[in-house]
Parts: sequence; structure tokens; C-alpha cells
Amino acid sequence: MSESRQRLRAIGYASLSAISVQPRNLGLDVQERLIRAEAARRGWALVDVVREVTQSSLGRSRPRLADVVARIGAGECEALLVARLDRLTRNVRELDDLLEQLQVRGRVRLVSIEEGLDSATESGRLAVHTVQIVARWEVKRIPDRTREIIARKRARGERVGHAPYGYVYRDRRLVPEEQETRVIALMCRLHDEGQSYRRIARHLNAERIAAKRGGIWYAETVKTVIQSARAAGTAAAAAAPVARRG
Repeated sequence: MSESRQRLRAIGYASLSAISVQPRNLGLDVQERLIRAEAARRGWALVDVVREVTQSSLGRSRPRLADVVARIGAGECEALLVARLDRLTRNVRELDDLLEQLQVRGRVRLVSIEEGLDSATESGRLAVHTVQIVARWEVKRIPDRTREIIARKRARGERVGHAPYGYVYRDRRLVPEEQETRVIALMCRLHDEGQSYRRIARHLNAERIAAKRGGIWYAETVKTVIQSARAAGTAAAAAAPVARRG
């Protein structure tokens, strides 16, 4: 049976940042037109086109993208369509984690129109593999680069970084944040039960539990939070019902 007769189901995702320079000739309306045209060309059934305007420079602050990932996990589609790869994220590690989630959640294929990328093709799989290699290199580079940035900030007398997950700044001092502490307790419990960082991230996203500043959870983020909590002795915080997004 041909692909068109199978009527593969797809969800489109289009995004813009409210605080960054807008991509030339790639507004939300243009992205949606490209997505609809590509779905029609392939003979796919377009379930939805989700549009999002982000309010942060962080690629993870995309609640509507988190909803798309959850819908993929619920089996609503077999493909994700974007006009261009950076409409998902400009961060290679986040892209790697998102690709992993798409593969785990029913091996959903990713199609990026402008790059001509289709993760179901040989060249697409090669591109995905390249992203994974670069992401691993980036992870190994993070500690050195972080130390360099912190040293420069301290030399200028600046406060270093945002409050880590589980804390907020009050009067320039870090104090525990109750709801986030409960989420940390949940994460540590799931990890103690043998769940991987990726599975915990998928669970949090599926339950609409927001990461810091309302973003999506990723395996590397979960790992950092759990390891930091254990080092600080906060993992023993009493677990309580956790608030969900929406």
C-alpha cells in the first residue's frame, strides 16, 4: 500500500520568538502554509498545526511544543512537520533530546521542509546521527565553558546565574521553592525505582509538569537536577501531589 493511501497522520509546529529578530520570510502564516502544502504534497492527513510565540530566549520555554510531544506520545500522529529545523530549537542538545523522544514515542518521523530533512530516509538518519554526535561533544564541553563563564562573572562582581531548580532568589539569597522541591522528590523516587533520566523527562512532560520558567524537561536537565539534589541533601523532601500545567 502506498504512503498516500495509508494517510499517515502528521502534526505541524510553527513558532516565533517575541524577543528575538524575526526570521526573514518565515512568519507564522508562512510556516503554516509551507506545512500544509508539504502535507498535501505527501498525501498525509494533517491533524493540526500548532502555533507558538515564545516569550523567552530559552528553547525549552515552549509549552505548546511540550503539548505536541505529549500528543505524539498519545499516538495522535506518525510525523511532525516543521518549516525549518530552528523552529523547534536552536540548541543542538535540545534537538537531540527531542529527536530521541520522537523515536521512543512510536518512532515518529521528523520532516523539516527547508532543509529537506526526513528522519525516515537514509540521508535523514545520517543527519540525525550527526546531531547526536555534536550533542555529545557539547555535553562534554559544558563543564569547562560553565567554569569560564562563572569565573568572568565573579570577577565583575555579578550574581552568577539563575536560581537552580528547587530554589528562588529572595533578598539575593537562595531559598527552597516548595512546589519545585516536591517535583524533585518525585524525580528522585522515580530514579530510585530504576527509571532512566529520559523516561523521567517523558513522564514529567506527559503529566504537564513544567520545568524551570515553564519549559520542557530533557534527560540532561533531569540528570542535573537529581544529582544536584542528592549532593545538597534535598532528595529526601516529602513527596506531595504535584501541580500540572493547564
